[in-house]
Amino acid sequence: MEFTGMIIDDERNVREGICDLIDWNAEGYRLAPTGKDGREGLAGILKYKPDLVLIDIKMPGLSGLEVIQEAKNQGFSGHFLILTGYSEFEYAKAAISMGVEGYLLKPIEEEELLQYVRQIHKKLEEEACLESFHSQNEGKARKELLRRIVLNEDSLDNIRRDMVLYRLPLEEESYCVAVCRESDGENGKENVTFQEKLDALVERDQACIGTFSMMGVAVLVAQSVTYSDWKSQLEKRNRRLARKYGSGFKIAIGNNVRSWQEMSCSYESASYLLEQTFIFDQEDVLTIDLICGLERNQDSVSEEYLEMLIEVGEAEEIQKAVEMFGDYCACHLLKRTEIKIRLIQELMHLQVRLEKKYHSAALSNKALQTPIRQLMEAENMKELLACYEQILIDLSREIGTGGAGNIIRRVYHYMEKNYAKDLKLEMIARNFNYNSAYLGKLFRKEMGESFNNSLDIIRITNAQRLLRETNLKVYQISEQVGYSSIDYFDIKFKKYVGKSPKEYRKEESRD
Repeated sequence: MEFTGMIIDDERNVREGICDLIDWNAEGYRLAPTGKDGREGLAGILKYKPDLVLIDIKMPGLSGLEVIQEAKNQGFSGHFLILTGYSEFEYAKAAISMGVEGYLLKPIEEEELLQYVRQIHKKLEEEACLESFHSQNEGKARKELLRRIVLNEDSLDNIRRDMVLYRLPLEEESYCVAVCRESDGENGKENVTFQEKLDALVERDQACIGTFSMMGVAVLVAQSVTYSDWKSQLEKRNRRLARKYGSGFKIAIGNNVRSWQEMSCSYESASYLLEQTFIFDQEDVLTIDLICGLERNQDSVSEEYLEMLIEVGEAEEIQKAVEMFGDYCACHLLKRTEIKIRLIQELMHLQVRLEKKYHSAALSNKALQTPIRQLMEAENMKELLACYEQILIDLSREIGTGGAGNIIRRVYHYMEKNYAKDLKLEMIARNFNYNSAYLGKLFRKEMGESFNNSLDIIRITNAQRLLRETNLKVYQISEQVGYSSIDYFDIKFKKYVGKSPKEYRKEESRD
């Protein structure tokens, strides 16, 4: 390999002597124009960027040490050899401390000069080979460097050194990390690799400064963009990807951080979000906004309430209850396995209680095995909740076909749940697909009371509870239990309790 050499000395005979002392071409050097003083020498260094500079210490204008320091300040990375006399030996030692390769005492000996130039030539060859290797493998090296930064797997000093080596300047004030994997349950083109899809996802994405893959996921690093803006961009790209290849990615984007040293924090939040894709299956790109927007006081539906809905047979209310369960899982960020186990336990408890009440083979543990297996095989939250809702509705239908006793029990539970509404036998009969007169006869036969009397008893019982447990005024309680007229409420209350609502409250308060 040929490199460039340069000689800077204020003595012409010294410059010419060094040029003629050895065969520079044979040693692998091409000499640039010489410099006759410090200022001219510095200009030559910056212009020709020689690989090796032989420079005198004492020169007019700028000293050799000043030239070396200024050249380094301006980014020059070549090698220096000091030319010095015996009286300047202390200066030579100072130059060595500045990273100079060595010094040559005047008059310069041929063998000593050859030894230095060959030694430096060998270093230059090694540096050139290393630079060539780094250049050829820069993409791979940058990915590995990003991986170490994002996973926080190396010291800051080593990372800073490699950032310079691999030309990865991370000087912005905002970064965020995304993690993505193949979407579940999608059959894309079989001849398209994960890497090809990833390349298509980030192609011409000016925000994304690099990617790397590991353990079935890809990690993307972006700078100078908010996570919400990046989400919008990735959503569009992911939709195009799905149209082109038949499937896209599930992507989670971490929060913004202020420096590359904090990228691991953004990565951790993105990884955590990616674990929630089962719950947020309708979202292809997840951000922290999904979790921040959840109502933290979301409650689940009790088994007792579900049992009542199944017995009453309200498909619409069952659907709402299932949706509430989904919201509860999202609010508490339950894992896939945890959700499925919870549902199975709930169904088994319901099965035991319903079978005991209705003695139907369709409500047995064995009958639930197939639906539960389907529930366990659900690949996303939407499919899981749909399966769960269908199981509950099937249970309700089975109870509804179990004879008159079951029908009346369902009607009665409906009354207990909706007593505050303006209930009429005709309306309930329509809801349960029965003739109102026939349903009234069945009701009296099974309950020993007429529909209206039973409804009054339910309402007055709840009115007593409200009188005991609340400070609501009597007219407010009347409205809450389904009586629009306070006078009518007073009549009904006296009929079933034997005293007025005010008298009842007064006596209860004394107790």
